[in-house]
Amino acid sequence: MTSALDALFPAVRQRVLAVLFGAPDRSFYANELIALARSGTGAVQRELASLLAAGLVTVRDQGNQKHYQANAASPVFAELRGLVLKTVGLADVLRAAFAPLADQVAAAFVYGSVARQQDTAASDVDVLIVSDALGYAEVFSALEGAAQTLGRTINPTLYTRAELARRRAQDNAFVTRVLDQPRIWLMGDEEALRGD
Repeated sequence: MTSALDALFPAVRQRVLAVLFGAPDRSFYANELIALARSGTGAVQRELASLLAAGLVTVRDQGNQKHYQANAASPVFAELRGLVLKTVGLADVLRAAFAPLADQVAAAFVYGSVARQQDTAASDVDVLIVSDALGYAEVFSALEGAAQTLGRTINPTLYTRAELARRRAQDNAFVTRVLDQPRIWLMGDEEALRGD
C-alpha cells in the first residue's frame, strides 16, 4: 500500500525530511545527514538544494561544515512536521516495531509533547498501549530498536482494555489528561479505547 508520504515525495526526500523535521531544534552537518538518511551523497545534496530553494530548510556555516536545519519560520513548518511525525519521522518507525505484536495490541498511540509538536530533540516519546495480552517486558523489547532508530527514549504506558475503562470511569487524572491531548495513532482507533 502506498503511504501518504509515498504519494507526495520521493523516497530520498522522505528520509531527509524525516531527519530534519523529526528533530527540528537541532542542525545536522551534511555527512551526518547523508548517513542518517541512508542515501547517496548526490541524492541527498539534490534534495537539500531543493528544500533550501523552497525555504523549508536553513543552512549555516559552522567551522568548515555546513549545518542544515528545518526552517521553523516556514509558513508550512507545522503542517510538514505533523505529516512527517505521523509517517516516516516517527509513527512508521513505531508501527514497524509493533507489527510483530499487532494481533495483541488493541490500540497504541503517541501522546505528550511529541504529539503536541512541543518536543525538543531531548524529549521522550510517550506511547500508550492497550493490550490484554502483553506485558512491559514484551513492549520494551519491541520498542528497543525503534528507540535506537529515533535516538530517543520511548516511555510506554500499558493498560488492559478493562483497566483503561475502569480508570476512565473513575476520572483518573492521568488517563483523562492523556485522552484529552492530541494523539498520533499507531494502531487501533477511538473505538478500541472504549474497552467494551
